Amino acid sequence: MIGKPVKRVEDPRLLTGRGKFVDDIILPNMLYMAVIRSNYARARFKIYSDAITAKTIKVNPMPNFFAPKAPKEYPLAVDKANYFGEPLAIVTGKDRYEAYDKLEKVEVDYEPESPILNPEESIKAEPIHPELGTNLVYEDEFHFGGEPKGNFVEKSFRVNRISAMPIETNAVIADYSPGENSLTLYANTQVPQVFRTALSIVFSIPRSRIRIIVPDSGGGFGGKIFLKPLVLASLASIVEERPVKYVETRYEHLIAGVQGPDRRYKARMYYDKGNLLGMEVELLEDIGSYLHTYQPLPILRQIYHLSGSYDLKFLHFNIKGVLTNKPPTGPYRGLGIPPAVLVLENMVNDVARSTGLTQEEIRERNFIKSFPFKSITGAIYDSGDYSEALHRLISELYQQKFYGRIGVGIAFALEPGSSLAFQTLVGKDRTPYYEGVYMKMDSGGDVTVTMSTNSMGTGHETSISQVVSYMLGIEMRDVRVILGDTDGPPGTGFYGSRFSVVGISAVYAATKKLIERIRELTSKLFNVELSEVDFKDGKVTVKGREYSVKEIANMIYNKSYLIGDEIGIESSAVINSPNVNVADKDRRVNFSSTYGVNAHGVVISVEDTGFIRILKYVVLSDAGKMINPAIVDGQLIGGTVMGIGSALYESIDYNEEGVPKQISIGDYGIQTSLEAPRIDVKHMITPSPFTPLGTKGVGEGGATVPYAAIVNALEDALNVRISEVEVPITPEFVLKLMRS
Repeated sequence: MIGKPVKRVEDPRLLTGRGKFVDDIILPNMLYMAVIRSNYARARFKIYSDAITAKTIKVNPMPNFFAPKAPKEYPLAVDKANYFGEPLAIVTGKDRYEAYDKLEKVEVDYEPESPILNPEESIKAEPIHPELGTNLVYEDEFHFGGEPKGNFVEKSFRVNRISAMPIETNAVIADYSPGENSLTLYANTQVPQVFRTALSIVFSIPRSRIRIIVPDSGGGFGGKIFLKPLVLASLASIVEERPVKYVETRYEHLIAGVQGPDRRYKARMYYDKGNLLGMEVELLEDIGSYLHTYQPLPILRQIYHLSGSYDLKFLHFNIKGVLTNKPPTGPYRGLGIPPAVLVLENMVNDVARSTGLTQEEIRERNFIKSFPFKSITGAIYDSGDYSEALHRLISELYQQKFYGRIGVGIAFALEPGSSLAFQTLVGKDRTPYYEGVYMKMDSGGDVTVTMSTNSMGTGHETSISQVVSYMLGIEMRDVRVILGDTDGPPGTGFYGSRFSVVGISAVYAATKKLIERIRELTSKLFNVELSEVDFKDGKVTVKGREYSVKEIANMIYNKSYLIGDEIGIESSAVINSPNVNVADKDRRVNFSSTYGVNAHGVVISVEDTGFIRILKYVVLSDAGKMINPAIVDGQLIGGTVMGIGSALYESIDYNEEGVPKQISIGDYGIQTSLEAPRIDVKHMITPSPFTPLGTKGVGEGGATVPYAAIVNALEDALNVRISEVEVPITPEFVLKLMRS
């Protein structure tokens, strides 16, 4: 079954309305909640109505697991709001209507202050959080290799905030039991085990008394690595001593959900006669008013991606992370990498232009050729053939002629699979990046697989069933998969293209152990040595006779008197990300197990109105050995469309008062089927030597490259070098380029 595009086993449930999402769950005596949010980006406030506020009960600040310095952020603002949409208070009702009726009646008295919105000005401005004494909360320098030398090209880049916009927003039901001091949540979070720890810290409840169950979920993209909704619902449940449901509105998701990176780069690319030498990069990152639970990981991850598919000799990267009166930025599909790919790949094209080479020639000349390869930052690239990827991409891209103001752009990115080991760079303990599996076979030969990780519509049930079916020689329908429960095996969640690398490796390890357990019990059943029992292609051979797995399972359970006390056909495995290490004294680190190449090529037409029309878009992906090519295609197509939206349409902007201009889907400009182009997906396969099945990560590659490919195509179409790149690329920006 491995490698076949079989139909997803979860689809009949999800496509016929029989899925079970958070909002489908109704608990006895349950209340519904609504959140009073700040109408100002910076203001002192007082609440006079009956509502749950920061002063109702005492709780601890929400934790940041990685930052060396972070302001205290409580579930509800304490006396002062620091961004538009910050939660100030909670009201509850017997249904949503009553809750929102109460919300309308809450009186809030504001004393507005001038917000700090520009990160450059924020460095010198009065601290948003006086206890920190500064708004510059993260500053660091990374120097890999020697000193810069050679000719160089330089330019600046501006990347605006974006929103994940999953089809289902954040949703949670919290059910606190005062008698047991226990907390059970139904939540569509991407990281249930991590957030169980966070909730334990906030509410001083033992971790063992907190359980998070993740039902069906409609997308994540980083937007559901968001602690705030879980904390707010839990706070309300603790106060009310009843179950409380909270479903984030689309408005709330836009104004106060997790937002993608807000960055300003100044960069230099050094070269010598068409040979790339290295880079110098300065980054000013607008982090928002608080540090997201996972900051500064999205900032750090990009550094170890900046050499890309090239053998650079030096890399210098300076970071300034600054607070402003905006919502916190955090994980977004690609976890910080897409803007870095834009910087790298656009500057590679600048070098090509400066040396008279084409964008194909400059890449061919500088690609890494042999594997495994250790980059200047310590990353160990597992396998690949970048030149072959380039040749195949070009052949697909130029199969037809186009007319008009046409531009062609190509760009490459490597997709890390598994992550993360960055926290050692900031003096923190190593992040756990393991995944666990429990597996058991019953007397009928059916197998139940349990993992605490969860799926966000990404087909994990299917992929797990395919691997187990293939290894045990049973039908996929005989495999039951249970996901998303912190009472299950250890695990660290769903993010960073890690499932096919770590999750599937854990399934593989547990299945191998289950096979050995079957052999062990069979040897006792037939009173033979273990070496006399053979398992191959789903058949057990003993004493010259061949049995199916189902026959053996039936005999083990029903003739248990022949075996002894321990008869269960069970196994477990907890697997770390293979080949990942921690930072050495020079801050070099291999933060991922696999690095699959994603090569994107785009043909655009630039209209007289400044509108960019995509005529052809090709993605060539090396996902290693694919468990299910149809699922891989879905990830690549969806990710690429998401990346195109970020490059051309989507942005969250603020007026001078710090109020967002985009407060609805219509304002935000998310693509519809009319704007989204056809994505032609092609595959090449170089199996990873570091994963047992040769798999690589695939969830982020589509979203990582469109920024760069489209900007490169625009420069080609207009025959210009853009000195100050800004994304998304608006028609106004294009018209300005055309006039100049």
